[in-house]
Amino acid sequence: MSTSTVSRKDPAQTTLTDVVDTTAIRPFHVNVPETELAELHRRINATRWPERETVTDASQGVQL
Repeated sequence: MSTSTVSRKDPAQTTLTDVVDTTAIRPFHVNVPETELAELHRRINATRWPERETVTDASQGVQL
């Protein structure tokens, strides 16, 4: 089993990147080919959903 040590920076060498909140919400862009989106749309529309439960309790399993 190996162990690792955490090295701490000298406060004088701290940069803006070191103190920026890494959990902040930042915008991003995703490029997805139209053919892939069309295929996903086709597959969603072709989904065969189960029928509704015939009882109102969970005796037939997880309800829709």
